[in-house]
Amino acid sequence: MRRHQLDATSWVDLVDDFVRDASAEFRTIRNSSPWQQTEVLRYDHYVSERRLGAGLDAASNPFLRQTELHLKATYGVRWAGVAAVLYRDGADFQGFHGDRELRWLDDTLIAIVVLGGRRPFVLRLRRPGRQQSDGIAAGAGEGDVVLTPGEGDLLVMGGRCQRDWLHAVPPADTAAERISLTWRWTSRTGRPDTSPTYYEGRHFSDRPRRPGSRTKR
Repeated sequence: MRRHQLDATSWVDLVDDFVRDASAEFRTIRNSSPWQQTEVLRYDHYVSERRLGAGLDAASNPFLRQTELHLKATYGVRWAGVAAVLYRDGADFQGFHGDRELRWLDDTLIAIVVLGGRRPFVLRLRRPGRQQSDGIAAGAGEGDVVLTPGEGDLLVMGGRCQRDWLHAVPPADTAAERISLTWRWTSRTGRPDTSPTYYEGRHFSDRPRRPGSRTKR
């Protein structure tokens, strides 16, 4: 395990080759998961996310169950999960964001097992009052931290990372598929985050209020 200390209170652990047979586990998850397209409300219409997602039951898969037990033993917490995201190629991406759905962000853990193609995973310090991306490409900003997990690596963000930092999986020049398997935990201590999350949508019309996200019909 290598720890990248982002600042005094935020860090990322990276474990290379965490998954013993990453190719086989990729095929199993890829072929058996109930992938869905999610749409997110933006202003007055829904926009399709550039990736597919699925909620998985760790108890239904020995690999997922063993991973969850390992994470529990290593970090000493009870995890909530597991959420899966499929990037079908380099055109699928995730913009800069923090996992605000956890609400309590002063002490969190986000564990991600990355199967499939290796591509950049970028972290950027959050600057209050400014746009998330600042119009600067992920990886090109001053102070951006660029990691390249894939092929069975494990990445864990901890501390105040979700409050003070943003992370993204930007578009990449690749045809390789990539699956992220994510477990989350929060200590529920500190000041709750009351800002809207990515999935609560942005309502700027006179129409009746609608859900912030939905499964594509």
